[in-house]
Amino acid sequence: MASNDAVVKKTLVEQVSGLIRERILNFQLRPGEKIEVQKLAQELSVSQTPLREALQKLAEQGLVVSKPYVGYFVIELTPADIEELFDLRRALEVLALEYVIKKGCINWDLLVHLQNWIARLDSAPGEDLVSEVRKMDEKLHLDLLIRGSQSQWLTKFANGIIDLIKLTTRLTMNPRAACREHRKIVEAIAGKDLKRATTALASHLERAKKEALTALKGGESPAETSKEK
Repeated sequence: MASNDAVVKKTLVEQVSGLIRERILNFQLRPGEKIEVQKLAQELSVSQTPLREALQKLAEQGLVVSKPYVGYFVIELTPADIEELFDLRRALEVLALEYVIKKGCINWDLLVHLQNWIARLDSAPGEDLVSEVRKMDEKLHLDLLIRGSQSQWLTKFANGIIDLIKLTTRLTMNPRAACREHRKIVEAIAGKDLKRATTALASHLERAKKEALTALKGGESPAETSKEK
């Protein structure tokens, strides 16, 4: 019985952790906001024990900050954090890209899917564009490159900061620019042109980093940084 209870408890903590994670990544819980444990427990219809365990789990992953005797707060990234996370992304993704092309492990079905997806987005209405580009962005960077690298160590390392990577991406989203840059990346990968693909990827991440820093320093909200440009 104790073993079964442990399994149920673990599953509940994972579920609660997932719900809170999505609220943070979608900015329903704002950067720097204090997480009201009692209120959230009532809202999610769970006791405070699994909720606190879930928050501690998210603290270990970097999405939540635990302040003793004060409470839990949503991570508030600084400009230095943004710089470091984007630089780390570039190092990881350029290495993943090199593995994908040199190992010959390109996921061609996914690559074609991404090419078609990008083409469809050219005519997508503005209100749908940000959401679609965000999904496509994660498919390209996480599935085609990181997981597609077939490097267990690179993938494990990236998984440790995956949510923070998503948070930097969602902090600012220039959908039209992202589509143009993604097209260049996938075209270069399709041609197995490592140099061109690396240049396109690095340029894409550098532009995104600069916009994220500008948004953060200017105090703009995620909604404001998602406007078309």
